[in-house]
Amino acid sequence: MKGAGPGRGVFRVLVALAPTIFAWPALRQAVESRMALQMLLQFPLLLASGWAVSMMLGDRLPSPLLARWFDRIDAGGLLGATVVSCVSAFWMLPAALDASLLSEPMRMAKFASWWLAGAAWGRSAPRLADEAAAFFGGNLAWMLATAGLLYQAGESRLCVGYLLNDQVAAGQGLIVAALIVGAATVHRLLRGAATEPARAAAGPREAVPP
Repeated sequence: MKGAGPGRGVFRVLVALAPTIFAWPALRQAVESRMALQMLLQFPLLLASGWAVSMMLGDRLPSPLLARWFDRIDAGGLLGATVVSCVSAFWMLPAALDASLLSEPMRMAKFASWWLAGAAWGRSAPRLADEAAAFFGGNLAWMLATAGLLYQAGESRLCVGYLLNDQVAAGQGLIVAALIVGAATVHRLLRGAATEPARAAAGPREAVPP
């Protein structure tokens, strides 16, 4: 992208290619055999990969028509944020995790949904207002914390494919993830509040005569 330094470009390429490690069956099975690794490593890597590709492509998408259609319905960045929220909520369900272990189509749907959510977020994030970001960030943090508490409090296995200790470890990790998302949301709000006086002092931009 224009304005991105070489270091940032290399970082985005590495993030975009990170999920290719799961093409190695032994490594993918090792990650998916642990609930915490699947939820706290695999899911974020897929999301980040989609985001990185979206940021690298910018407006140079394979289908300009698709890009225009997405931008038209993505009012204020709400579409991308909603997609991320819905995908996150679905893959926190124990039944969804079990299905991805037992069904190859569900596993592919998991990879595709997280990657596409990241791509949508990369295109939507620059348009998202601070207030909307606070709403979605707070909602995501709440979902992560709630799921984390439920996974830790369960006296029996919620997922057939994982042992109880895996469930507890995943719950603890989700609590940490909730704190990180919450802190990032508060940081964005504080940064926006700090820059608001400067924007107000600058005043509205003058219209450029035709």
